[in-house]
Amino acid sequence: MKTMHLMKTLCLLGGLAATGCASTSSHGNLSSLSAATSQDAAFCEHRVPQENCTRCHPELVSRFQAAKDWCGEHGVPESQCFTCHPDLSFEPLPVLAPGADLMKLSHEGEDVPELAPHAVPDKVTVFDFYADWCQPCRKVDAHMFGLLNARQDIAYRKLNVVSWDSPLARRHLGQVENLPYLVVYGKDGKLVRTVRGFDLGALNAALAEGGAR
Repeated sequence: MKTMHLMKTLCLLGGLAATGCASTSSHGNLSSLSAATSQDAAFCEHRVPQENCTRCHPELVSRFQAAKDWCGEHGVPESQCFTCHPDLSFEPLPVLAPGADLMKLSHEGEDVPELAPHAVPDKVTVFDFYADWCQPCRKVDAHMFGLLNARQDIAYRKLNVVSWDSPLARRHLGQVENLPYLVVYGKDGKLVRTVRGFDLGALNAALAEGGAR
């Protein structure tokens, strides 16, 4: 049965960003706890947003450990470990404009039996299967947030996988080996295509094919 550590190993083998990929038991999850909360956040000497750095603020350690975001090998949060993940990024996501069509369908891996009923009429709907420990997923978010702010004909539906053993993952990700996994429906409510892994070119092509302009 799949586990998060197996997922991270597959990420590495599949050539996704080095962030989000670790395979030994001393490693934890990559959560979003280290992300900056503003565009002008100050960074400390450890190259981490100062507000979230556990070396600057040891009182934050328990918070990261509770989220299982901890690299036991190096004694820092997994999401702050440049030794394991040299390509870590902490940029906050763009602020969404009022009216941006974003909705979370699954918060903790709970099942969503069908996607088609959630496709928005006259909009291209992107269903995003993601996890907090998946760094490429955050890059997809940044791209999609920019599109949502610029266009009115795109809907973004988030589904938090949490783990490969969740009801959501068991239903939809049986043949999927790495995240992000995106399912795109066109304005006519029909499936356009799926995009596996971090591939913004394929995502943009699917949006255009679905009728987004």
